[in-house]
Amino acid sequence: MNERSLKGKIALITGAGGKQGIGRATALKFAEMGADIAITDFHRAPEDLPPPEAGTDWRGVESVAEEVRALGVQCHTVMCDLSQGTEIERLIDDVADHYGRIDILVNNARAIIGRDRVPVTELDEAVWNHFFAINSTAVFLCTKFAGRKMIAQGGGKIVNIASLASKRGAALQAAYCASKFAVVGLTQSAAVDLAKHGITVNAVCPGGVDSGRLSYEERDKAEEAGVSLDAYRAQVIERMSQASPMGRVAQSDEVASLVAFLASDEANFITGQSYNINGGAVFH
Repeated sequence: MNERSLKGKIALITGAGGKQGIGRATALKFAEMGADIAITDFHRAPEDLPPPEAGTDWRGVESVAEEVRALGVQCHTVMCDLSQGTEIERLIDDVADHYGRIDILVNNARAIIGRDRVPVTELDEAVWNHFFAINSTAVFLCTKFAGRKMIAQGGGKIVNIASLASKRGAALQAAYCASKFAVVGLTQSAAVDLAKHGITVNAVCPGGVDSGRLSYEERDKAEEAGVSLDAYRAQVIERMSQASPMGRVAQSDEVASLVAFLASDEANFITGQSYNINGGAVFH
């Protein structure tokens, strides 16, 4: 891929307001490649901000938008609650109206983990439903509404951010794993439905990523241990690194590079695939 290989393309990325997240890294990668960007996130309460953002001047998607524009491309921001189907339809219409088209959709947003980390017999139905609303249904609805725009314009690219948890179940993660498994199934079915329209649909399945995203579970355990969330998170990253064949976790920009490849013309004959990026932790 050359550095301007997405020039003239319009890309929409959900969940792109995190300072260290995959969404921000993808927006910056696409901008470097010449695409004009639309990014979305939801209004997060102060208590739902991770340490790299809490108490700083970080302003979510507006801060990301400033970084994107500094790279010489346009960036349109939209706040959207992805648990609401009407807001998702409004989001897609807003971006399509603003730019005239949507060439690339990256379904990156995910539910904040932690409240799901209980045995399946103790899992609250409301938590289960929330994880499916954000991790699965929102991906479906974004694909549905953006897919219609792409059909009308003659093609497009959809990249879903799944997870290692979409390939392998784990204890205390029933809601997260099930909702991410659903993304892989949706990716395959949508790929077949949309292939005749020149639209590819693929998924990226990261393992551990040093994304700085908030985890309610980590916050609670840090409080129990009497350490800062940053310090506890460092311990988590170290444990994940030791469990990886490559001895580390991924960085967000490494995931973004794979997303960018799948969004480029070099991946025109790739569809329905779910690519691992986990340092060798899982091979299927």
